[in-house]
Amino acid sequence: MIVLPYLDQVPQIASQIRADRWSAVIGRTHIEPGCHLGALATLRADGEDIRVGRDCWFDEASTVHIADAVYGTTIGARVTVARFGLVHACSVADDCVVCEHAVVMDGAQVGPAAVIAAESVVPPGKQLEGGWLYAGVPARPVEQISRERVEALHRIIRGTGAPKDAASADTQIIRAKRPLQSLRHLPGAGVADSDAPSAYVAPSASITGRLELARDSSIWFGVEIDAAGAVVELGEASNIQDNSRLYLAAGERLRIGQRVTVGHNVRMYACEVGDEAIIGMGSIIGEGTVVRPGGCVAAGAITEPGTEVAAGCVWSGRPAREARALSPENRAMFALGVDVYIGYARNYRAAAQARPG
Repeated sequence: MIVLPYLDQVPQIASQIRADRWSAVIGRTHIEPGCHLGALATLRADGEDIRVGRDCWFDEASTVHIADAVYGTTIGARVTVARFGLVHACSVADDCVVCEHAVVMDGAQVGPAAVIAAESVVPPGKQLEGGWLYAGVPARPVEQISRERVEALHRIIRGTGAPKDAASADTQIIRAKRPLQSLRHLPGAGVADSDAPSAYVAPSASITGRLELARDSSIWFGVEIDAAGAVVELGEASNIQDNSRLYLAAGERLRIGQRVTVGHNVRMYACEVGDEAIIGMGSIIGEGTVVRPGGCVAAGAITEPGTEVAAGCVWSGRPAREARALSPENRAMFALGVDVYIGYARNYRAAAQARPG
């Protein structure tokens, strides 16, 4: 497990936890006993607190993060977050289940024993009543769900319940319809070779292929760039956030311009992203997609191969379609987020250089 302070804030971790190699706990994170962190699970509290109750389970490549100086994250007791699940700057009450590739966004509040189905997105600020199954983008109530069934979902994800066939109702709730690949390369591979002045690459990233990093760019924990024989260009002050995956075939190229944010738990293929664009958390960017400067792919959206996202517009849905123009408030918020990540990159890089060895 990677345990890192952030600006002298040291994680507070109970001794009775189980952590797989390459999981990461950072900064103002407080973890109570009985929790499990799977491979590449990342709890990153570098600007607000993350508080995790007893007996929580964070499966492979799940991510918990905060909104810098705005929202922390509070996770109650016996919460289960499945593979590639994302809990971001929000509150999740006791006994909840966040299924594969689901996203809970900033300021949301999820009530006790609620279930967020696979590939669903809880929008910012949404308040969800406990005891319900929620599904969709945005997540909407589907049915009330019994404590017994919630308990069964916990057990299945944690590997202690009876296995379910692919057609079962519980499997349909838990598993993402678009299969999630495990890492193809060992975490840490290629990180040292990708070092660049004023850029930051987290130690649990893995990189194959040719990576071109500009000043103040950053690649975060658990990111995999699988691009043997291909090229990835990351422009000045752009960032690829925790547990995102980039997949390229030999001879392909992925260009990301300046001041671009690629959110947590994104999947991207060979594409082109213009300056000041936003790729929302949990989205999937199809091969040949072009995101014009200032364009935004919303959280959880999926672009079909060859999609062109218009400049200055938000595209949402599955498949993604133009939804609205970006407001001046949106633009200001996104610009602030880029500046926050520039600061993160500088602080993490300075801390890494100061550590012995």
